[in-house]
Amino acid sequence: MAFFTLLEAEIPSRSTTLMFEEIETHSTDIVLSRHLTDDELQVYGEHYIHTDVWAEALANAPLCQFYSNEVVADRHFLSSEFYADYTKPLDIRYACGTYIEDPAIGQAFRVTIQRGHQHKPFSREELETLNLFVPHLQNALTIYKRNIALESLQSGFDSISNILDSAAYLLHSDASIVSQNTLAEELLSQDIACISAGKLSFRPHKLRHSVEELMASLQKFTDNRATRCRNYACAEQYQISVEPHLLPCLVPGTQELGVLLQIKRIDSDLNIDLAGLEILYGLTGTEANVTRLMCKGLVVKEISKIMSVKESTIRSHLKAIYSKIDVRSQPELLSKVMSSLARTKIDLL
Repeated sequence: MAFFTLLEAEIPSRSTTLMFEEIETHSTDIVLSRHLTDDELQVYGEHYIHTDVWAEALANAPLCQFYSNEVVADRHFLSSEFYADYTKPLDIRYACGTYIEDPAIGQAFRVTIQRGHQHKPFSREELETLNLFVPHLQNALTIYKRNIALESLQSGFDSISNILDSAAYLLHSDASIVSQNTLAEELLSQDIACISAGKLSFRPHKLRHSVEELMASLQKFTDNRATRCRNYACAEQYQISVEPHLLPCLVPGTQELGVLLQIKRIDSDLNIDLAGLEILYGLTGTEANVTRLMCKGLVVKEISKIMSVKESTIRSHLKAIYSKIDVRSQPELLSKVMSSLARTKIDLL
Protein backbone atom coordinates (compact mmCIF):
# COMPACT_ATOMS: atom_id res chain seq x y z
CA MET A 1 0.00 0.00 0.00
CA ALA A 2 2.86 2.38 0.83
CA PHE A 3 4.40 1.60 -2.56
CA PHE A 4 1.25 2.61 -4.46
CA THR A 5 0.80 5.70 -2.29
CA LEU A 6 4.26 6.77 -3.40
CA LEU A 7 3.49 5.91 -7.02
CA GLU A 8 0.26 7.96 -6.99
CA ALA A 9 2.19 10.89 -5.55
CA GLU A 10 4.43 10.79 -8.64
CA ILE A 11 1.64 10.08 -11.15
CA PRO A 12 -1.76 11.66 -10.27
CA SER A 13 -4.59 9.16 -10.83
CA ARG A 14 -8.23 8.33 -10.12
CA SER A 15 -7.55 4.75 -8.95
CA THR A 16 -4.95 1.98 -9.01
CA THR A 17 -5.44 -1.79 -9.12
CA LEU A 18 -3.03 -4.69 -8.90
CA MET A 19 -4.30 -8.07 -10.12
CA PHE A 20 -2.65 -11.49 -9.94
CA GLU A 21 -3.38 -13.67 -12.97
CA GLU A 22 -2.88 -17.30 -13.95
CA ILE A 23 -1.73 -16.98 -17.57
CA GLU A 24 -3.11 -20.31 -18.82
CA THR A 25 -6.57 -20.12 -17.22
CA HIS A 26 -6.83 -16.30 -17.07
CA SER A 27 -8.24 -16.63 -13.55
CA THR A 28 -7.57 -13.45 -11.57
CA ASP A 29 -7.32 -12.27 -8.01
CA ILE A 30 -7.39 -8.57 -7.08
CA VAL A 31 -4.45 -8.18 -4.76
CA LEU A 32 -4.76 -4.47 -4.10
CA SER A 33 -7.03 -1.63 -5.15
CA ARG A 34 -7.12 2.03 -4.21
CA HIS A 35 -10.25 4.20 -4.49
CA LEU A 36 -12.55 1.51 -5.91
CA THR A 37 -15.14 -0.10 -3.64
CA ASP A 38 -15.47 -3.84 -3.08
CA ASP A 39 -18.83 -3.80 -4.90
CA GLU A 40 -17.27 -2.08 -7.94
CA LEU A 41 -14.46 -4.62 -8.01
CA GLN A 42 -16.87 -7.53 -7.63
CA VAL A 43 -18.93 -6.32 -10.60
CA TYR A 44 -15.75 -6.04 -12.64
CA GLY A 45 -14.57 -9.53 -11.64
CA GLU A 46 -17.94 -11.15 -12.36
CA HIS A 47 -18.66 -9.55 -15.73
CA TYR A 48 -16.72 -6.58 -17.02
CA ILE A 49 -13.37 -8.33 -16.88
CA HIS A 50 -14.61 -10.21 -19.99
CA THR A 51 -15.44 -6.94 -21.82
CA ASP A 52 -12.28 -5.01 -20.87
CA VAL A 53 -11.02 -4.15 -24.36
CA TRP A 54 -8.14 -2.16 -22.96
CA ALA A 55 -6.82 -5.05 -20.83
CA GLU A 56 -7.20 -7.39 -23.82
CA ALA A 57 -5.03 -5.12 -25.95
CA LEU A 58 -2.53 -4.64 -23.11
CA ALA A 59 -2.07 -8.43 -22.83
CA ASN A 60 -0.78 -8.48 -26.43
CA ALA A 61 1.76 -5.69 -25.84
CA PRO A 62 5.39 -6.40 -24.84
CA LEU A 63 5.79 -7.27 -21.17
CA CYS A 64 7.23 -5.24 -18.30
CA GLN A 65 6.60 -1.83 -19.89
CA PHE A 66 3.85 0.69 -19.19
CA TYR A 67 1.45 1.60 -22.02
CA SER A 68 -1.36 4.11 -22.15
CA ASN A 69 -4.76 4.08 -23.87
CA GLU A 70 -2.92 4.28 -27.18
CA VAL A 71 -2.94 0.48 -27.37
CA VAL A 72 -6.67 0.77 -28.16
CA ALA A 73 -8.10 3.19 -30.72
CA ASP A 74 -9.98 5.87 -28.79
CA ARG A 75 -13.05 5.44 -30.99
CA HIS A 76 -13.11 1.70 -30.24
CA PHE A 77 -12.75 2.29 -26.52
CA LEU A 78 -15.52 4.92 -26.32
CA SER A 79 -17.95 2.72 -28.27
CA SER A 80 -17.30 -0.37 -26.12
CA GLU A 81 -19.65 -1.87 -23.54
CA PHE A 82 -16.80 -1.69 -21.05
CA TYR A 83 -16.64 2.11 -21.27
CA ALA A 84 -20.39 2.79 -21.52
CA ASP A 85 -21.49 0.49 -18.69
CA TYR A 86 -18.50 0.33 -16.37
CA THR A 87 -15.74 2.94 -16.60
CA LYS A 88 -17.85 5.97 -17.57
CA PRO A 89 -20.15 5.71 -14.50
CA LEU A 90 -17.01 5.43 -12.34
CA ASP A 91 -15.46 8.53 -13.97
CA ILE A 92 -12.64 6.49 -15.56
CA ARG A 93 -11.62 7.83 -18.96
CA TYR A 94 -7.89 7.19 -19.38
CA ALA A 95 -5.67 4.33 -18.24
CA CYS A 96 -2.15 3.00 -18.38
CA GLY A 97 -0.73 -0.30 -17.26
CA THR A 98 1.64 -3.21 -17.71
CA TYR A 99 1.87 -6.97 -17.40
CA ILE A 100 4.67 -8.19 -15.12
CA GLU A 101 4.89 -11.83 -16.17
CA ASP A 102 6.94 -14.86 -15.24
CA PRO A 103 6.33 -17.33 -18.11
CA ALA A 104 8.30 -20.03 -16.32
CA ILE A 105 5.49 -20.48 -13.78
CA GLY A 106 2.61 -19.06 -15.83
CA GLN A 107 1.73 -16.21 -13.50
CA ALA A 108 1.62 -12.44 -13.82
CA PHE A 109 0.72 -9.14 -12.23
CA ARG A 110 -1.49 -6.73 -14.15
CA VAL A 111 -1.04 -3.17 -12.91
CA THR A 112 -3.61 -0.60 -14.02
CA ILE A 113 -3.69 3.11 -13.23
CA GLN A 114 -6.86 5.05 -14.17
CA ARG A 115 -7.75 8.70 -14.58
CA GLY A 116 -11.05 10.56 -14.78
CA HIS A 117 -12.61 12.72 -17.51
CA GLN A 118 -11.19 15.89 -15.99
CA HIS A 119 -7.62 14.62 -16.45
CA LYS A 120 -5.39 14.42 -19.50
CA PRO A 121 -4.08 11.19 -21.07
CA PHE A 122 -0.90 9.74 -19.58
CA SER A 123 2.12 11.47 -21.12
CA ARG A 124 5.24 9.79 -22.45
CA GLU A 125 7.24 11.30 -19.58
CA GLU A 126 4.86 9.77 -17.03
CA LEU A 127 5.12 6.37 -18.69
CA GLU A 128 8.92 6.58 -18.57
CA THR A 129 8.70 7.39 -14.86
CA LEU A 130 6.40 4.42 -14.29
CA ASN A 131 8.84 2.13 -16.10
CA LEU A 132 11.35 2.90 -13.37
CA PHE A 133 9.01 1.11 -10.95
CA VAL A 134 8.91 -2.11 -13.01
CA PRO A 135 11.82 -3.82 -11.14
CA HIS A 136 10.00 -3.16 -7.86
CA LEU A 137 6.83 -4.72 -9.29
CA GLN A 138 8.81 -7.76 -10.43
CA ASN A 139 10.14 -8.15 -6.88
CA ALA A 140 6.58 -7.81 -5.57
CA LEU A 141 5.42 -10.62 -7.89
CA THR A 142 8.19 -12.87 -6.60
CA ILE A 143 7.23 -12.14 -2.99
CA TYR A 144 3.54 -12.68 -3.72
CA LYS A 145 4.20 -16.01 -5.44
CA ARG A 146 6.30 -17.07 -2.45
CA ASN A 147 3.50 -16.12 -0.02
CA ILE A 148 0.93 -18.11 -2.04
CA ALA A 149 3.24 -21.13 -2.04
CA LEU A 150 3.75 -20.84 1.74
CA GLU A 151 -0.02 -20.62 2.29
CA SER A 152 -0.52 -23.73 0.15
CA LEU A 153 2.25 -25.50 2.04
CA GLN A 154 0.69 -24.61 5.40
CA SER A 155 -2.73 -25.72 4.17
CA GLY A 156 -1.28 -29.09 3.19
CA PHE A 157 0.22 -29.58 6.64
CA ASP A 158 -2.97 -28.39 8.36
CA SER A 159 -5.00 -31.00 6.48
CA ILE A 160 -3.00 -33.64 8.37
CA SER A 161 -2.85 -32.00 11.79
CA ASN A 162 -6.63 -31.44 11.73
CA ILE A 163 -7.31 -35.21 11.61
CA LEU A 164 -8.27 -35.91 15.23
CA ASP A 165 -9.68 -39.46 15.24
CA SER A 166 -6.69 -41.39 13.94
CA ALA A 167 -2.92 -41.36 13.59
CA ALA A 168 -2.24 -39.73 10.23
CA TYR A 169 0.99 -39.86 8.24
CA LEU A 170 1.60 -37.99 4.98
CA LEU A 171 4.17 -39.98 3.03
CA HIS A 172 6.09 -40.04 -0.21
CA SER A 173 5.37 -43.09 -2.34
CA ASP A 174 8.52 -44.77 -0.91
CA ALA A 175 7.10 -44.42 2.65
CA SER A 176 9.40 -41.56 3.68
CA ILE A 177 7.60 -39.12 6.00
CA VAL A 178 6.50 -35.64 4.98
CA SER A 179 4.26 -34.81 7.92
CA GLN A 180 2.33 -36.42 10.77
CA ASN A 181 -0.27 -35.46 13.36
CA THR A 182 -0.20 -35.71 17.17
CA LEU A 183 -1.69 -39.21 17.33
CA ALA A 184 0.92 -40.41 14.84
CA GLU A 185 3.65 -39.04 17.08
CA GLU A 186 2.14 -41.02 19.96
CA LEU A 187 2.52 -44.28 17.99
CA LEU A 188 6.17 -43.39 17.49
CA SER A 189 6.68 -42.62 21.18
CA GLN A 190 4.99 -45.94 22.09
CA ASP A 191 7.42 -47.75 19.75
CA ILE A 192 4.50 -49.14 17.72
CA ALA A 193 5.70 -47.09 14.74
CA CYS A 194 9.35 -46.44 13.93
CA ILE A 195 11.40 -44.45 11.44
CA SER A 196 14.47 -45.90 9.77
CA ALA A 197 16.45 -43.89 7.20
CA GLY A 198 13.55 -41.44 7.05
CA LYS A 199 11.01 -44.15 6.17
CA LEU A 200 8.02 -45.19 8.27
CA SER A 201 7.55 -48.74 9.46
CA PHE A 202 5.83 -50.59 12.31
CA ARG A 203 7.09 -53.00 14.97
CA PRO A 204 4.10 -55.42 15.09
CA HIS A 205 4.45 -57.83 12.20
CA LYS A 206 0.75 -57.96 11.23
CA LEU A 207 0.44 -54.17 11.30
CA ARG A 208 3.60 -53.71 9.22
CA HIS A 209 2.52 -56.38 6.70
CA SER A 210 -0.98 -54.86 6.33
CA VAL A 211 0.40 -51.35 5.73
CA GLU A 212 2.85 -52.67 3.13
CA GLU A 213 0.03 -54.50 1.32
CA LEU A 214 -2.14 -51.38 1.27
CA MET A 215 0.73 -49.27 -0.01
CA ALA A 216 1.24 -51.79 -2.81
CA SER A 217 -2.48 -51.70 -3.66
CA LEU A 218 -2.33 -47.91 -3.83
CA GLN A 219 0.59 -48.12 -6.24
CA LYS A 220 -1.60 -50.28 -8.49
CA PHE A 221 -4.19 -47.49 -8.40
CA THR A 222 -1.67 -44.81 -9.39
CA ASP A 223 -0.47 -47.10 -12.18
CA ASN A 224 -4.10 -47.39 -13.39
CA ARG A 225 -4.29 -51.09 -12.61
CA ALA A 226 -6.89 -50.82 -9.84
CA THR A 227 -10.28 -49.15 -9.51
CA ARG A 228 -10.31 -48.10 -5.84
CA CYS A 229 -8.31 -45.15 -4.57
CA ARG A 230 -8.87 -45.77 -0.84
CA ASN A 231 -8.27 -49.16 0.75
CA TYR A 232 -8.77 -50.48 4.27
CA ALA A 233 -7.38 -53.29 6.38
CA CYS A 234 -7.46 -54.43 10.01
CA ALA A 235 -4.46 -55.67 11.99
CA GLU A 236 -3.32 -55.68 15.61
CA GLN A 237 -6.60 -54.08 16.73
CA TYR A 238 -6.11 -51.21 14.30
CA GLN A 239 -8.14 -50.11 11.30
CA ILE A 240 -5.80 -48.93 8.54
CA SER A 241 -6.56 -46.90 5.44
CA VAL A 242 -4.44 -45.48 2.63
CA GLU A 243 -5.40 -43.04 -0.13
CA PRO A 244 -3.65 -40.74 -2.64
CA HIS A 245 -2.87 -37.26 -1.37
CA LEU A 246 -1.10 -34.30 -3.00
CA LEU A 247 2.00 -33.40 -1.04
CA PRO A 248 2.58 -29.78 0.05
CA CYS A 249 5.01 -28.08 -2.33
CA LEU A 250 6.68 -24.68 -2.61
CA VAL A 251 7.30 -24.88 -6.34
CA PRO A 252 4.15 -24.56 -8.52
CA GLY A 253 3.78 -27.16 -11.23
CA THR A 254 5.94 -29.75 -9.45
CA GLN A 255 3.45 -31.11 -6.93
CA GLU A 256 3.94 -34.79 -6.09
CA LEU A 257 1.27 -37.42 -5.46
CA GLY A 258 1.89 -39.00 -2.10
CA VAL A 259 0.03 -41.18 0.38
CA LEU A 260 -2.20 -40.39 3.34
CA LEU A 261 -1.94 -43.27 5.81
CA GLN A 262 -4.42 -43.32 8.73
CA ILE A 263 -4.34 -45.79 11.62
CA LYS A 264 -7.23 -45.92 14.08
CA ARG A 265 -7.52 -48.18 17.10
CA ILE A 266 -10.60 -50.38 16.78
CA ASP A 267 -13.00 -50.15 19.68
CA SER A 268 -14.55 -53.40 20.85
CA ASP A 269 -17.95 -51.83 20.25
CA LEU A 270 -17.20 -50.65 16.69
CA ASN A 271 -20.57 -49.48 15.43
CA ILE A 272 -21.36 -50.91 12.02
CA ASP A 273 -25.05 -50.71 11.21
CA LEU A 274 -26.28 -54.26 10.56
CA ALA A 275 -29.45 -53.02 8.88
CA GLY A 276 -27.31 -50.88 6.58
CA LEU A 277 -25.28 -53.93 5.54
CA GLU A 278 -28.44 -55.91 4.85
CA ILE A 279 -29.89 -53.14 2.68
CA LEU A 280 -26.66 -52.30 0.82
CA TYR A 281 -25.64 -55.83 -0.08
CA GLY A 282 -28.74 -57.97 0.38
CA LEU A 283 -27.20 -59.87 3.31
CA THR A 284 -29.13 -61.94 5.78
CA GLY A 285 -29.04 -60.93 9.43
CA THR A 286 -26.45 -63.61 10.20
CA GLU A 287 -24.30 -62.66 7.20
CA ALA A 288 -24.42 -59.00 8.26
CA ASN A 289 -23.25 -59.93 11.77
CA VAL A 290 -20.37 -62.02 10.38
CA THR A 291 -19.41 -59.10 8.13
CA ARG A 292 -19.43 -56.72 11.11
CA LEU A 293 -17.12 -59.03 13.08
CA MET A 294 -14.81 -59.43 10.08
CA CYS A 295 -14.61 -55.63 9.83
CA LYS A 296 -13.45 -55.59 13.45
CA GLY A 297 -10.47 -57.66 12.38
CA LEU A 298 -11.59 -60.97 13.86
CA VAL A 299 -10.70 -64.24 12.13
CA VAL A 300 -12.93 -67.26 11.44
CA LYS A 301 -11.95 -69.09 14.63
CA GLU A 302 -12.75 -66.08 16.82
CA ILE A 303 -16.07 -65.44 15.08
CA SER A 304 -17.13 -69.07 15.45
CA LYS A 305 -16.55 -68.87 19.22
CA ILE A 306 -18.49 -65.63 19.55
CA MET A 307 -21.43 -66.97 17.55
CA SER A 308 -21.18 -70.49 19.03
CA VAL A 309 -21.15 -72.24 15.65
CA LYS A 310 -18.69 -74.37 13.77
CA GLU A 311 -15.85 -72.77 11.82
CA SER A 312 -17.13 -74.49 8.68
CA THR A 313 -20.45 -72.67 9.15
CA ILE A 314 -18.67 -69.30 9.31
CA ARG A 315 -16.72 -70.19 6.16
CA SER A 316 -20.01 -70.99 4.39
CA HIS A 317 -21.38 -67.62 5.44
CA LEU A 318 -18.20 -65.94 4.21
CA LYS A 319 -18.51 -67.61 0.82
CA ALA A 320 -22.01 -66.17 0.45
CA ILE A 321 -20.90 -62.75 1.77
CA TYR A 322 -17.94 -62.53 -0.61
CA SER A 323 -20.22 -63.43 -3.52
CA LYS A 324 -22.85 -60.82 -2.63
CA ILE A 325 -20.34 -58.04 -1.94
CA ASP A 326 -18.13 -59.10 -4.88
CA VAL A 327 -14.83 -59.43 -2.97
CA ARG A 328 -12.31 -62.23 -2.56
CA SER A 329 -10.57 -61.55 0.76
CA GLN A 330 -11.00 -59.96 4.18
CA PRO A 331 -9.00 -56.81 3.26
CA GLU A 332 -11.15 -56.36 0.14
CA LEU A 333 -14.27 -56.89 2.24
CA LEU A 334 -13.19 -54.26 4.74
CA SER A 335 -12.26 -51.77 2.01
CA LYS A 336 -15.56 -52.10 0.21
CA VAL A 337 -17.78 -52.11 3.30
CA MET A 338 -16.08 -49.17 5.02
CA SER A 339 -15.97 -47.02 1.89
CA SER A 340 -19.62 -47.84 1.06
CA LEU A 341 -20.83 -47.02 4.57
CA ALA A 342 -18.80 -43.78 4.54
CA ARG A 343 -20.41 -42.69 1.27
CA THR A 344 -23.86 -43.61 2.61
CA LYS A 345 -23.28 -41.51 5.72
CA ILE A 346 -22.20 -38.51 3.63
CA ASP A 347 -25.28 -38.85 1.40
CA LEU A 348 -27.55 -38.91 4.46
CA LEU A 349 -25.92 -35.75 5.81
